[in-house]
Amino acid sequence: MTPRIGVVGATGAVGREMLRILEQRDFPLAELRPIASPRSAGKTVSFRGEDIPVTVIAEEAFDGLDLVVWDTPDEVAREWIPRVRDRVVSVDKSAAFRLEPDVPLVVPEINAEAARGHSGLLANPNCTMVTLLMPLAPLHRAAGARRVIASSYQSVSGAGAAGVEDLYEQLEKLLGDREAVRRGDVDLPPGRAFAHPIAFNVIPHVGGFDDLGRTSEERRVANETNKILDADIDIFATAVRVPTVVGHGVSAWVEFDRPLGVEEARALLEGADGVEVEDDGPAGRYPTPLQATGGDKAIVGRLRGDPNNVNALGFFSACDNLRKGAALNAVQIAELLVREQLL
Repeated sequence: MTPRIGVVGATGAVGREMLRILEQRDFPLAELRPIASPRSAGKTVSFRGEDIPVTVIAEEAFDGLDLVVWDTPDEVAREWIPRVRDRVVSVDKSAAFRLEPDVPLVVPEINAEAARGHSGLLANPNCTMVTLLMPLAPLHRAAGARRVIASSYQSVSGAGAAGVEDLYEQLEKLLGDREAVRRGDVDLPPGRAFAHPIAFNVIPHVGGFDDLGRTSEERRVANETNKILDADIDIFATAVRVPTVVGHGVSAWVEFDRPLGVEEARALLEGADGVEVEDDGPAGRYPTPLQATGGDKAIVGRLRGDPNNVNALGFFSACDNLRKGAALNAVQIAELLVREQLL
């Protein structure tokens, strides 16, 4: 079948990226219906050379559709997806349903088989978790990961348009007084997206804190990796916001069930779908978020053994958080559903 597809949140940053990816990958569809909140009434989006009017979200907005991809806040997903779940298959990018037992959490290169058991709803994972998972999965399947300690380096676009504007506005204000920045004498009003200035800074705080001092982002990295890969992996994560615009990085130390040398790990990663290896430090070949921006793969490097633990290995991974971490993965799930006739 050639499906009729809706994109909810089509006027947002990830929604527009989703439309670009659908066009770039020549996704087969009989109709594209962009759907958004009443704030977008009267707007159009560009797709395949046409300006398509945006449909305001309502019960009738989903009539006749076969598949809907959602890029909305959690509360919008919780309100609307249950209302249409029996009418149309949904791929949801929010965190609202990711850990529900009956909702497959899917990264097509890693657990495509999970999609076959869906009951009208599939979830797209957290972008930081995807950056870790792409290299971790092939290594785990070969040597059995049992403990992971990871730190993220997350771009401001992960906090939406407000995060990007915070960075640019603060940089403009501070560039005129370099000496004040050097002294740490930075007097800026609170931004819209972050609790501290992000310009010339890093902030070890992504999401809300729980009673144990963990943030929601750190819990997502652990819980979603456990759901997709292995519930028995012990994961300790620290999520950090950094002053880059696009592209997330993750540094990971992984302890395995057996020794896993750098050369074996490199060979496993070179053969993994969705992974690109850049791993020659002396030659300047290692991953950076800027290098990953605009690409569809996780770039992995800085592979190194732990001299104090023969079963442990370190690596650094970078992904475009708006593409593989969000829009691209959702489109890949949609492609999987169409290809395997799961609509």
